[in-house]
Amino acid sequence: MTEESDNSAANLDLVARQAILDGKGNVQAYELLAREEYSPTEDPFLASAQVLVKVFSVYQLEQLLDGKRAFINFTNSLFDEKTLELFPCERVVPEFTITEVPKREFLEKIQYLKKAGFRIALDRFSGKAWEVPLLPWMNYVKIDVSEIAAADMDNLLKLVRAQKYATRMPLLIATRVETREQAANCFGAGFDWSQGYFFMRPQVVAHRHVGNDQRNLFQLLNLLSGDGPIDEIEEGFRRDPTLSVQLLRYLNSAGMRRSREIDSIRQALLVLGRVPLQRWLTLLMFTSQGPRKHSLLAMASSRARLAELLRQESVHLEQSPEALHRSFLVGMLSLVDALFDQPLTDILKELKLHSSVTMALLERDGEDGVLLQLLESIERGDYPAIQQWATRAGVPVESVNRLALEAMAWAAALPR
Repeated sequence: MTEESDNSAANLDLVARQAILDGKGNVQAYELLAREEYSPTEDPFLASAQVLVKVFSVYQLEQLLDGKRAFINFTNSLFDEKTLELFPCERVVPEFTITEVPKREFLEKIQYLKKAGFRIALDRFSGKAWEVPLLPWMNYVKIDVSEIAAADMDNLLKLVRAQKYATRMPLLIATRVETREQAANCFGAGFDWSQGYFFMRPQVVAHRHVGNDQRNLFQLLNLLSGDGPIDEIEEGFRRDPTLSVQLLRYLNSAGMRRSREIDSIRQALLVLGRVPLQRWLTLLMFTSQGPRKHSLLAMASSRARLAELLRQESVHLEQSPEALHRSFLVGMLSLVDALFDQPLTDILKELKLHSSVTMALLERDGEDGVLLQLLESIERGDYPAIQQWATRAGVPVESVNRLALEAMAWAAALPR
């Protein structure tokens, strides 16, 4: 790695966002994971808060959170309640990882934050003697379930429930949940919310098939990508009245600012154009799966926009409109297997996509494969991987955080 890339990485601020979902699959909150280079004497969590202060001086919380709360992690060894007061208490939840017996100063700071209107979370609760007295002050208790036996998990839940609370018991959040089965077990055990990437992974069910409505959507996408006749595209919309109504409503919405109302599908197709229509249908594919899949829409649409922005920022990737559109599709379709709970190869057989899109999705090959590796590294907050793939993609490392935040804001503004 060059000296220049090392220097740019040293100045890297990064904000990643991880969804916290309820048992119905609805996003209830996000954890914002923020990092920057800091000296050995600094608390990394305090450094994270400083990154967030810089971020929110440019971006509004509503743009990134879609009306949800943001969890931000601190340790009890070092944190500044005055820094926290720079955040709105109705949106930000300080969460504390207790690394040592809390001192009186820490308890006073907790009380100060509570009086200021903040909700407080206890992270990585493990039942240590010094953690238990803090429970009555907490609104949320997080338990890492990645390496814990079922019996130990049940004991921790019982310990939380056994305490006396002045108001309601804190909400229980399972963290580092990586599979659908693990999430189901956590909710069955009594957790209220769950955090992890489980919802982004498919739960493949044998012999499950795409429904007729989705097959019609696939056929329309194929017609649009293959320069199909406008008569056949129009007929595809006629077979799905709901889809037609959604398209006309979208085009006649105030945000589209048309000079006159569009009142026919043919007119809508001519006005919107093939590429924008294909993008709109790809987004609609996620919204049509019901509220349980809305968490996937937020992630997939953010990926799509970020892939497009990363390509635009690149100093050596192709910049044609077609290439930008392919990057958007790769980002959007990278979670389509989790959307339909089917193998990605089976879904791609029905979607007659450009070969470079297919290879990027299946093999992480080509320019879009590199971009997909980069945006997945950004989601994980994996700095070495970000540096590696940003260099491969020709994207300045110092631009990564700005582009990721722009993509989050764009996705949050989409109609649900």
